[in-house]
Amino acid sequence: MSEKSAAARESIKAIVSATRAPFVYGGAAAAQAAELERSLRQLELTLAERERVIADTETRLADRERDLAEMEALLVAREKLLAAARKTAPSETMVSTEEKAALEHLRAELERQEQSLKEAKQAVRDREAFLDESETKLFEKVQSQQEKEIELEQKQEDLRAMERRLKEREASLDPQAAEALKAADEAAKKRDEFNE
Repeated sequence: MSEKSAAARESIKAIVSATRAPFVYGGAAAAQAAELERSLRQLELTLAERERVIADTETRLADRERDLAEMEALLVAREKLLAAARKTAPSETMVSTEEKAALEHLRAELERQEQSLKEAKQAVRDREAFLDESETKLFEKVQSQQEKEIELEQKQEDLRAMERRLKEREASLDPQAAEALKAADEAAKKRDEFNE
């Protein structure tokens, strides 16, 4: 698992635990927290799937690289064999046209394989760059989503604090509002004790 993925998971866990805190009031806030948790879980599943795809791709690329290395080693061995054959052949011996054609055909085949190897290596590099870029974009989206969720939680907390201050101010002016606030505080305290 990459460091970025681990950091994203830790952030998701922190947000989930924050949504379960006892300060959540009312059914709407609980529903909002549940929806937030569902979206975070979905995001975590998406991240895990992406990591699995990356791991599979890395395995395929490693296999392909190994195949390319073997083909390259074979190509080098063939070139050495051809070079050795050229050195050992007496210079005054005439090469028949069939042998010359066969050697030209072998040279063309070796050049074709070399070009194919170069293209395959470039394709592997391109795929790796694409995977890195995709992983970075996904992480940035996850991080952006987390920042938005944290901002929303902060706004929600600020609204609750403002609502509390307004109720306290109203309670200082109206005895019925004071009784209602006291009853709400006691009910919240019981809920907190029940949740613990």
